[in-house]
Amino acid sequence: MLTKDLLRLKIVSGCVRPQFIDCSNPELLEIAEQLLECYRMNEGESLSLEEINAATEMVLRSYRDEKLSRGLNKVILDRCKFSSPDDFDYQASRREVFTASAKALQTMPADAEPETLMEIARASLQRQTCDFIDAGIYSDLPGNENLIRTPALFKREILERYNCALVQSLLLYSDNLEIIAEDPEPAKMRKMFKYLKFFRLLAKISSVPGCRRFKNAPSKLKIVIDGPVSLFENTQKYGLQLACFFPAMLELDKWKLKSIVKYRDKELKLNLDESSALVSHYRNFSSYVPGEIAMFHRLFKSKVSDWHISGNTPLFQAGKHELIFPDLSFTGENGATIHLELFHRWHSTPLLERLEFCDSHPDLPLIIGVDRALYKKPEVKARIDGSACFASSGFLFRDFPGVDNVRKLLDSKSAASD
Repeated sequence: MLTKDLLRLKIVSGCVRPQFIDCSNPELLEIAEQLLECYRMNEGESLSLEEINAATEMVLRSYRDEKLSRGLNKVILDRCKFSSPDDFDYQASRREVFTASAKALQTMPADAEPETLMEIARASLQRQTCDFIDAGIYSDLPGNENLIRTPALFKREILERYNCALVQSLLLYSDNLEIIAEDPEPAKMRKMFKYLKFFRLLAKISSVPGCRRFKNAPSKLKIVIDGPVSLFENTQKYGLQLACFFPAMLELDKWKLKSIVKYRDKELKLNLDESSALVSHYRNFSSYVPGEIAMFHRLFKSKVSDWHISGNTPLFQAGKHELIFPDLSFTGENGATIHLELFHRWHSTPLLERLEFCDSHPDLPLIIGVDRALYKKPEVKARIDGSACFASSGFLFRDFPGVDNVRKLLDSKSAASD
């Protein structure tokens, strides 16, 4: 993400417009290449953050738009991995070294060499503290962290990521995110919905009234995701998850985005579509499964033989226009298909809406899992405790759903529908 001081924006008639750059601009490509070289100096030797900052500073100041060049550098820096200080009390050890040095200075001759001072000071120190001196007494400071992974980036990719980061940084302050996808390819939509689930975002998905059907699905979908500003807690983490999701929607061929951004005490409209030519940098996500879901898959397969997790989780109707994209779908030996939807700690409003719908549609092939952190909220607890749907088709979980709870509900749900 870009920090506020690096954002290049225009505000016109209540609308915020990111100042995107031309990713084929030769001058910008050259700046990006020069910055990359600063992270690849002394190949085979470790570079400290301080050394990298000194090298990049010369490049940054050589470009007339320093805010832009620093933004490009931030894109690269965010992709780097630096060493972390050991689990060691550096401040206490420094204090011990300075105290020993001060005592040694009082006893040594005035014309003694500095090396003599170090020898006298070392004689009164423990072996561990002497090793600490040899390693560098300030190695815990950020500037002394060493680069251990160079970013695998191309110069054009840096420019593309910069444009994307302009929008992502604004979404940290958004009220909500509305996406219109027109004639979406089913494979691309499923991939985007997987990203929604991966970042634990819950969206209200609906078909746009009056639209024709396209390949057995609505030709136009509306996806609304609550933004961090509309929440009362966990806003920083949720905002980061929302911003991280944004590149996933860029693979759609035709899309529109609308959002209200609260930026510098102003409510500003953000409107974008595919004409902005933004490029997603996400790759090969379909092969990645989050750790907690992978664990659930393994446990479910080892414990349950008469139900199988479906590879393709479909959208299914939940009301006149609303659609649900569940977290998992299960197929039983009897041919029944039942879906699972999980609600995490910041999904209180969507959960309350889903419970209301499910209470009036008890035959819906859906079971619901609710994070125990969410259940602690008084209004949520009261609604869950009074829900006939949750009593028969819901369970509480922490971290990831329990296999036994899921299997029990699958069996009861399937038996009730027979």
